[in-house]
Amino acid sequence: MINNTYKFWLGGFVEGEGSLTISVIKHDKAPHGILLQPEFNITQHKNGLNILNSFKVLFNNKGQIHQKSGSLYVWVFTLRGIDNLINYLIPFFNEFVVPYSCKYKKEEFNKFIFILSKLKEKRKFEKNEFINIIKKVYDLNPEGKGKRRKRSLSEILLIIEKKNKY
Repeated sequence: MINNTYKFWLGGFVEGEGSLTISVIKHDKAPHGILLQPEFNITQHKNGLNILNSFKVLFNNKGQIHQKSGSLYVWVFTLRGIDNLINYLIPFFNEFVVPYSCKYKKEEFNKFIFILSKLKEKRKFEKNEFINIIKKVYDLNPEGKGKRRKRSLSEILLIIEKKNKY
């Protein structure tokens, strides 16, 4: 059992080292040719594996700890799945992270929650509704902040258009 003092410490750790992302994946069998995969990641040098294990314990042994691709010394805790994010991550963020976050992080978190709630409420969207969600995903992680996306928004919209012609 992790006490509240340690949870607050982990919350501060998330503020500096955590990231909320929604991967946009081309998938021919998806209704619009695109899958959205929301996730929470926290990265740490191998000396901090105990911290990553704390997150695994905190989230009821959900998530995975794996070595970062291309690095011998960096490890990542990843929590995926809409239900896992809603049931474990969101309550933790609301109590131990968001109240102490900067304005930008709070806004990012609210966008993430909005997208998660849309993905939770139904699995098949009308084309225009799905495009609006995709635009919000790209707004969540704008170009120039962090890792760049493999495909631009215009490329994703073209995939959706082509898929919906058939």
